[in-house]
Amino acid sequence: MLRFSSVFIAIASLAIAFLAVPMTGQTAGLPKGVSIDLIAEYKSYTKGVEKILFRNMTIKPGASLTLTVPAQSLCQGTKGVLEVTNHTNGKVTIHKAGDRWATTPGQKVTLANKGSVDHEHLLYTMIGIM
Repeated sequence: MLRFSSVFIAIASLAIAFLAVPMTGQTAGLPKGVSIDLIAEYKSYTKGVEKILFRNMTIKPGASLTLTVPAQSLCQGTKGVLEVTNHTNGKVTIHKAGDRWATTPGQKVTLANKGSVDHEHLLYTMIGIM
């Protein structure tokens, strides 16, 4: 029993360490100055949603990213300022640290940091069942 407890404690400690240490950011295929760090991945219990990704996006000053939004996300700015140009509906919005917003799948957008400090925001992205 003592041995099982020790192994369980060691595995639990390792799991906590992986959650506490930031993971390497994804930069492949992204423009220079843009990175996305995966913080955690969760199984979803919501019909039609396979998993939820918890990520942090960083955009350096002067960098931008244009994409078609692939999935529904809930976002919260944590640092700097983000300018979002929605090419689908023609609207431009500014998000600051503390702001919250949601994405609309299928919208073509440009995310740009026109400020002098890094912009960061957290994303909870719902990945649907294909």
